[in-house]
Amino acid sequence: MNNKLFYVLIIIGLFFSACAPLGGTLEVGVIPETQETIVAATPTTLPPTHTPEPIPTAGIVMGKICVPGSFIPSMTAYFQNNETGEFIQMPVAENQTSYTFEIDSGEYTAFVYPQEGSTSLGGMYSEAVVCGLNVECTDHTLLVFSVLPGQTTAGIDICDWYAQDQMPPPPGETIRSGPYQDIAGLVYSDLPAEETWRIDSNGFPQLVYPERDANLSPDGSQVLLHRNDDIWKADLISNVQTNLTADTNRLEGDGIWWPANPEVIIFNSVTDEWGMSFGQVSIMRQDGSDYQVLEESTSVWSPAPSPDGVTIAYDTFREAWLYNLDSGKESFDVREYGLQTGEDFRIGSPSWSPDGTKLAWWLAGTSANDNLISLVVFDLPTKSYQFMHQFQPMGGSGGWRPPAEWSPDGEWLAFTTQGLGRVPDLVVMRPDGSEFTNLGSGATPLWSPDSSKLIFLHPDPGGGSYLEDDLMIINLEDWQAVLLDLPPGSRHLQWDGP
Repeated sequence: MNNKLFYVLIIIGLFFSACAPLGGTLEVGVIPETQETIVAATPTTLPPTHTPEPIPTAGIVMGKICVPGSFIPSMTAYFQNNETGEFIQMPVAENQTSYTFEIDSGEYTAFVYPQEGSTSLGGMYSEAVVCGLNVECTDHTLLVFSVLPGQTTAGIDICDWYAQDQMPPPPGETIRSGPYQDIAGLVYSDLPAEETWRIDSNGFPQLVYPERDANLSPDGSQVLLHRNDDIWKADLISNVQTNLTADTNRLEGDGIWWPANPEVIIFNSVTDEWGMSFGQVSIMRQDGSDYQVLEESTSVWSPAPSPDGVTIAYDTFREAWLYNLDSGKESFDVREYGLQTGEDFRIGSPSWSPDGTKLAWWLAGTSANDNLISLVVFDLPTKSYQFMHQFQPMGGSGGWRPPAEWSPDGEWLAFTTQGLGRVPDLVVMRPDGSEFTNLGSGATPLWSPDSSKLIFLHPDPGGGSYLEDDLMIINLEDWQAVLLDLPPGSRHLQWDGP
């Protein structure tokens, strides 16, 4: 080996030996315990703390509030969570027409009920609302809608009041019962609630209008209303309300539709006050135009429109008249039918048979007996008459009776008589005078569309409030009368097809 190279290697080895620690082996990254390390503190600035924005859990729902009438009562809106079943309530103030409401996100249905009075009617957000609430919108299914976190769900209009059988009951309460299939098509007033209802084809009550005694049009799209001695018309689809007699300077009431002449409305009117009469027979068109007072004298009872769509029968207490829209007024003279009259002859309360060939009147003061009140049916084609029933009115009973009610098939007449006391008796018989049946105390008979049933008011025998009078229904198959299970204070108005 080269001596120079040998010495160089010895020197390098000694160098590395001198650098090694005493008593141990150097481990990379580990500070020996015997070695003290001093680190100088250096000031530092930490970055600012960042608080994240909270994630929203609620959303906004908004829409319209509507009712069929002109006045929106104070109500409670309910939003029911479709998953949990929980009800969230929102108050609705009088005449409030829209709302904006914050609610937890989820799937919901929405409906509303009045806060006071009847809880049997309600409005909802349904398929019919989305459809436009017009006559073609027949699907009233309650709609489910989504509320998303931090977002607004608009157009949840709680406006469908036309399918009460599909309304959920208000929490903790039940809506009026049903079904009532045997009285489908019946229109009645709920007097305590001041509402008009109709039984639909499935037997469930449907709100017609939030006012009592609303007169439903034959096609079911409009009602006539009596407000402050004016006649109003309300469209049930658009909710447009029109005062038909606002500028007449007369008082009007008792407006009725003429099914055989749909463009004409018949009513009574007076110039200043009603007094003891029904007023003067008057007519107008559905838009309030062509207003005519047909008779200067006042009538005892309301006029009776004929099924021919042209003739109106009415009384002026002692005289009977027919008004033809084409030819005008003419007298209905019972002597032309062979009936003799006495000195104190009176006639009134007309009613037409369904085919328009017969006319029933109440008469008094005939030559047969001046003290009797008689129901007489006159056959117009044959110029003949038939005495139906006579009675001797008691003192103080008034005596004069409302018009007789023909069954829709023309086979029966129902009427009230009052000769044994102050409470009237209800009688049913054939128009030829046969099959006389006294049903006992009763008033205001109304036939079913198929002529098989009769609804009437049974006065409270205790003479209490008129709201305690019972509605009864009788089936002509067995002549058994039973209590009609409608809310107390209900009164029948019309009975058309279901």
